[in-house]
Amino acid sequence: MAALAKEGYLVQSLRNSDFDCYSAYGEVIDNSVQAEAKKINIRFNTVKANRNEVISEIVFADDGQGMSTEILENCLTLGYSSRFNERDGIGRFGVGATLAAINQCKNIKVFSKVKGSDWYSVQAIVADDPEEQEGISSPIKENIPDQYKDLIGDSSGTLVIWADHDRNSE
Repeated sequence: MAALAKEGYLVQSLRNSDFDCYSAYGEVIDNSVQAEAKKINIRFNTVKANRNEVISEIVFADDGQGMSTEILENCLTLGYSSRFNERDGIGRFGVGATLAAINQCKNIKVFSKVKGSDWYSVQAIVADDPEEQEGISSPIKENIPDQYKDLIGDSSGTLVIWADHDRNSE
């Protein structure tokens, strides 16, 4: 039996979809709203390139409910949703936030913490060569980077880092 998709080639195809940056940001913000965040922050980190300032990294942070390690482990899996087919937000099928991320950058790292727990993270890196595409890391216990502690709550929340940002020219 043939596979329904070739992972590395599918990632490259989806990476080149017509997603615009504003829709991409909206997917992450919608997840924060659905997690009942009271505070949502976005930070754009930039670097100088050929006399222009370009986005190198985008950081999304919220003080929402956070994700258990079971949900965190799957949060970047295309088609996975802990709220499958719910109509409370713009996302329903577990595709939007991951599609948004891979459309905009090559390195996605998600930290999350539920109340009474520790911070955990997962990471996915988009390979340049589809044949070398690897999966999503398993959750590891890891504190959020110090430079982002001012963006997020102490008791629970989620921090999403889009690094190696290479698609937004606006």
